Amino acid sequence: MNKRIKSLVLSATLVASMAILGGCGSNNIGYVDTMKVANSTEKGIEITKEINAKKAELNKKIEAADDASKQNVYNQASQELTAFTNAKAQEYRQYQEQKINELVKEKKLDVIIEKGAVVGGGADVTEDLITKMGKASEAQIKEAEEAAKAEEQQEAQQNAQQAGQAAAAATTESAQ
Repeated sequence: MNKRIKSLVLSATLVASMAILGGCGSNNIGYVDTMKVANSTEKGIEITKEINAKKAELNKKIEAADDASKQNVYNQASQELTAFTNAKAQEYRQYQEQKINELVKEKKLDVIIEKGAVVGGGADVTEDLITKMGKASEAQIKEAEEAAKAEEQQEAQQNAQQAGQAAAAATTESAQ
C-alpha cells in the first residue's frame, strides 16, 4: 500500500510540474526525490503509520468474520481502506504542495519537478524540502523502514497462504 501512496504522490507532482513547465521558458528549475521526501519526513511517516494501522484494523475484522460473510467483509474493508488511503494521500499531497510553493518562493525557482523527470541540470532541493516539511529522526526513519519490511513479509506470507488454500481447494475439487 505504501507503494500506491508514493505512486499517487509522484503522479500528482509530475502532472503539476508539467503543467507549470508548459507555460514558462525558465531556467530556474529545482527537483526533488519525492520517494526520499515521503520516507524522510515526519508527515510522510505519520501518514504511512496511519494507513498501516487502518489496514491492520481491517485485517482483524476480516479474520474475525465467519466463513459465510468473509467475502462481504473483505469487500467492505477493501473499499474502506481505499477511501482512507486516498484521503490520506490527498492530505499529504496538499501539505507537500504547500511546502513546495514556499520553497519555490524562498529559492526563487520557477518550478520544482520530480527528480525522475530531470535529464540534466536543475538544482536538487530534496533536502531543503525535507527540512521544510519536518525531517524525521533517524530512529523514526529506521522504524518506518522496519515496519515496511515487516508489512511486505506479512503480505508475502498471506499471498502464499492464499495460494496454498486455492491449490488445496482445486485439488479437492478435481479429486471429487
